[in-house]
Amino acid sequence: MDYVSLLPPEIKQRRIDELRQDKINKLVVIVLAIVLAVYIFLLVSSLLARNSLQSLQEERRDLETQAAALQEYADLYEDMSETEDRLNRAMGNVPDWNQFMFDLAMALNPEGAISELNLAYEAGTTEDNDNNNDNNDNAEVESSANQGYFDMRGKSYSHGNVGDVLERIHELEQLADVRFRISSETMLNNRPAVEFTVDARLLPGPVFFDPDGEGN
Repeated sequence: MDYVSLLPPEIKQRRIDELRQDKINKLVVIVLAIVLAVYIFLLVSSLLARNSLQSLQEERRDLETQAAALQEYADLYEDMSETEDRLNRAMGNVPDWNQFMFDLAMALNPEGAISELNLAYEAGTTEDNDNNNDNNDNAEVESSANQGYFDMRGKSYSHGNVGDVLERIHELEQLADVRFRISSETMLNNRPAVEFTVDARLLPGPVFFDPDGEGN
């Protein structure tokens, strides 16, 4: 069945215009709602970012304050390190005499006795040490800047005892290039004994000042 509108054309056109205006109004409201939601989102994000920035700035100020307080200690540590380095360069690697004499006494006891002992050690100059360390790090080059020698004459009651003494002296870590010889028969405490001589190169000792160790 067909329906025929009896409304006048003016009313029909007005109703069409009203429907079109309603659609436009709804579209405008939707667009405004989207724009408002985006604005609120950006506003909240901006506030959060500002709070985060302020927090980071406060942390930075705190770190700068702590760094300024620690800078004095860093400067002191640097000065101390430079002083230690100059001290070690000035003193050289002098042998630990106390430890060496103790080890030597243990090597001699009880089979041997010292009748003559000559020790000397001369540390190389700072310039010599620097040049040697720059050119080569091996022990031979290091020893050329630090001259030391060991010369001892001793006695023991038998060739077997002399052999034991010389073996223990040969194992002393402070000596290198150990050379020895049995020179003659002699007397020790009114008993027949064997006289022997030992000469060697005296090696450098530890650094004079070592903050991580004991030093000399």
